[in-house]
Amino acid sequence: MSLALKLHKSAGVPVTAGVHRLLVKANGARDAKQWTQAARGYAEALSLAPDLAHIHTQHGHALKELGDLPAARAAYLRAMALRPDTAEPHLHLGHLHKMEGDIAAAARSYLSAARIDPAHPDALLELSDLAAQGSDVKSADLMSLLRLRELGTRSNDAHDWLALPSEAEHADASGQAEDGAPSGPALVFDVSDLISYFRNARLPTGIQRVQIETIASALRSASRRVQVCVFAEQRDEWVEIAPGVFLDLCRLSLASGDRQAPDWTTAMTRMRLMMNLADPIAFPQGAFLINLGTSWWLQNYFLFVRQAKALYGIRYVPFVHDLIPIVAGEHCTKALTQDFISWAIGAVDHADFFLVNSEATRRDLLAMVQTLGQTVDPDTIAIVHLDADFRKADTPPAPEAALADWGLHREPFVLFVSTIESRKNHLGAFEAWIALIGRHGMRKVPKLVCVGNRGWLNDAIYARLDTHEGLRERVVMLSGLSDAQLARLYASCLFTLYPSSYEGWGLPVTESLCYGKVPLTSDASSLPEAGGPFAVRFEAGNTPQLIDTLETLMFDAGFRADCERKIAEAFRPRAWSEIAEQMADQIDQWSRRESPPRLNVPAQLGFYHPITRNFATRIWRGMRSAEAFRAGGGWWPPDDWGCWSKPRGGRLEIALPPTSEPLRFYLRLHGLPTRSTTYEVRVSGASRVMSGALASGEFKWLACDVAPSPEQVLHVTLKGGETENLANVTSGQDARVVSVGLSGFFLCAANDTNARASFLEAVMLNQMDDLSFGRELSEQSHGLGERSQ
Repeated sequence: MSLALKLHKSAGVPVTAGVHRLLVKANGARDAKQWTQAARGYAEALSLAPDLAHIHTQHGHALKELGDLPAARAAYLRAMALRPDTAEPHLHLGHLHKMEGDIAAAARSYLSAARIDPAHPDALLELSDLAAQGSDVKSADLMSLLRLRELGTRSNDAHDWLALPSEAEHADASGQAEDGAPSGPALVFDVSDLISYFRNARLPTGIQRVQIETIASALRSASRRVQVCVFAEQRDEWVEIAPGVFLDLCRLSLASGDRQAPDWTTAMTRMRLMMNLADPIAFPQGAFLINLGTSWWLQNYFLFVRQAKALYGIRYVPFVHDLIPIVAGEHCTKALTQDFISWAIGAVDHADFFLVNSEATRRDLLAMVQTLGQTVDPDTIAIVHLDADFRKADTPPAPEAALADWGLHREPFVLFVSTIESRKNHLGAFEAWIALIGRHGMRKVPKLVCVGNRGWLNDAIYARLDTHEGLRERVVMLSGLSDAQLARLYASCLFTLYPSSYEGWGLPVTESLCYGKVPLTSDASSLPEAGGPFAVRFEAGNTPQLIDTLETLMFDAGFRADCERKIAEAFRPRAWSEIAEQMADQIDQWSRRESPPRLNVPAQLGFYHPITRNFATRIWRGMRSAEAFRAGGGWWPPDDWGCWSKPRGGRLEIALPPTSEPLRFYLRLHGLPTRSTTYEVRVSGASRVMSGALASGEFKWLACDVAPSPEQVLHVTLKGGETENLANVTSGQDARVVSVGLSGFFLCAANDTNARASFLEAVMLNQMDDLSFGRELSEQSHGLGERSQ
């Protein structure tokens, strides 16, 4: 056939006009889901041009939709034969195998597609799903795909700040041991919070940026052993993340806010695969596990901190950015406050050392510990100020013309960078703008540009904005901006505003100083530290003073210029590498001292110890969590009623108060949701094994007498005979495979008849909460606990 006749192209391949007409008609039928016409059209086109591999794939789609799976398979195989270097037919053959129920064959096809195109998001996603479902997908094969991408992130990356050190840099690094290995304890950064954030967002905000920049700087340090791990919640395990994979994801997060971009979806799917497939991390002995983010949303987190301490002798170091849900709980949702309190109790029990970002946060942390009735050595709390340089040398500001896109062209404006939530005091800023508009008129008052994502409890903010015409005219709300766009706003604003009522540090204040702009802040909590001598301040909550100070900065250009000159002459932000090095040096110092014991909290005789989630929204003296008595990896996170064991069974390690008397031990079990099961409970010091059967949904109390323990620890193992997948009773919302559940336990002296009678009365009246371990002392003083000890 003459090439002159091929005047059209299909997927870049030249075709004749006749073939092109047939394909246009077939594609139209496909888009309309008219599969019979689509299959016929593709078949006719292929009769004229049988070498069009991509059309064989399309023909296979139509045949598959018509239910003719053998013919569809033949079409995909023909496409593979014609174009063995193309992933698409392998991917769609995998879909066909899944329809047939042949999961092993589907996995092989998806694996073939991923080998051809290691960045194919659909192939990686399918493999990740199959791996998570426990199908026969070889972890070694999938991990090899992850390493292909890892090799692409090296020091020749355009973003040098994310580059890993070369072998030569490792060899020449100063401060190393004589054998050439990095010196000091291993630093293992837990990035669970960051990866969780990336599931719902892309552009990092304050705490996410701190993690990215600090960990990237630490990874570049050839003189220290640095690893990255994530707590895989669906597996209840920490897994190691290859540095290249982690840094590649961080690089992409800063490049754009587009969560649907192929490179981003591929990177996220690769991370998901790694979290599903990687072996649990074997922490270096004596390593420091450092969490620069948060972990309050991970209900099983501290169970596995205890396990890592027991297995590897790790020391746990959380970075406390703030204590908002405890200090300013009125600005948080109820569920967040409850989970944060669980974390706070666990952190005090488990942290060997603390990092904080300000003197204010250190004071709040010590005050919280005192309220709980605990003690923490102030020397185990180190302050790492976040006075870092947020500017990127390779990210110039967006062009000035971008201001017109936001309605800011040639108009002065004040910049307010913050999550939109009640604590940030947008309402106070709005009231100040209303007053200034009243004084000076609409056009003379600069616009207020608020940049930030929606946070908690912001309905009143948007309602005020909607109901006031002046605010609608002079306030601009923006979100999802890139670094370059935000840099343009900083470069172009008159000054910045940060009227927050509570902060841990106040990153936008430092960011404003980096761009040479005066921050106007409240004097609350840490903000005087963040702004130093360069910020202009007003009394927190004093709106008239805020209005007067705004007026000065808006209309006194000389005063503003003097402030900017002071910033230019004296403000010197630190490089992120300096912050990472300060943390590492501090950990070197801590590694030479003993960690304080924090895990020997004894059970209380005469009290019920419920192993449930926390429901309190405030803290009190003596508040504790019975979660800490769980041991090993055989427990799922606590629920409202108690805690499910995993199929392999769960363990308790219950520290006992000093006693030489026999004890009476009661345990409350919970049956599976829809099926009966047997159970077996072994208690150290008991004369018998407790076993029996539980009906579906049944709660049952067990009891036994326990001999005195020389080590003052009660060891309990619980094993169920059956399991159940909760997906079957939650419409797929909860995929945990569970065995027998545990609600809690009660301990008392075996000869304490008053305690036993009170226990039985509470059981009969369903009032076990009245005997709960960790209740407020004012309540305990009237209860069984005071009488029985």
